[in-house]
Amino acid sequence: MRWRNSLLFILLVSSTHGAYVVTQSGRQINGSKISADEAGSVTLETSTGQTMTFRKGYYREAVADKPKALVQAQQLLEAGEGEQAVPLLKKIQTEYRFLAWDEKATRLLADYFYDNGHYADAAIEFQSLEHLDDPEVQARHRESLLKSGNLEQVLPALEKDIASGSREAAARAYLIRGDLKAANNNAEGARRDWLKVATFFKSQKELATEAEQKLGETE
Repeated sequence: MRWRNSLLFILLVSSTHGAYVVTQSGRQINGSKISADEAGSVTLETSTGQTMTFRKGYYREAVADKPKALVQAQQLLEAGEGEQAVPLLKKIQTEYRFLAWDEKATRLLADYFYDNGHYADAAIEFQSLEHLDDPEVQARHRESLLKSGNLEQVLPALEKDIASGSREAAARAYLIRGDLKAANNNAEGARRDWLKVATFFKSQKELATEAEQKLGETE
């Protein structure tokens, strides 16, 4: 994920409901305050005043209380006032870095930009997510790259998807790559990619149907 500010910061979040850290063994340790530094190390203060520090890679999850600004941003998005939600979400990305809510804010930003046609901005936000392998996130990321004209990144990403072992990702990648070939007047190459989806990815019914439609349109 990206840093918008290279300066080291330490965020201290007062917790009314309780912050917590989940260790690699699955143990949840509750606390009253939690902080995160630039390197991803988190410090948890327990209710007894004990301070525990966990380096990045030595914990599964670190969570602060849900920020009120996130609730406000979600309400703005639902009300169709996304432009007002953007600065709130960007602030959460910085202030809750490594504390779970930065990921939620990033996903909301990415979806807002995507749904409103700001594909270059959407691609940046999707790229910064930790779990880019989620099928829906992955598909929107690739589409954002494609629609923003970022072929330099999208082509290697598609090849990676094809080799990933995920049939959903591979089928989507073949479809998008076929579209790219068609846009570049490579009709034969486009049909080969779409035919692969229609023939070998029948269990991905929606994608196979889309491929069949594309093939029918080019006959």
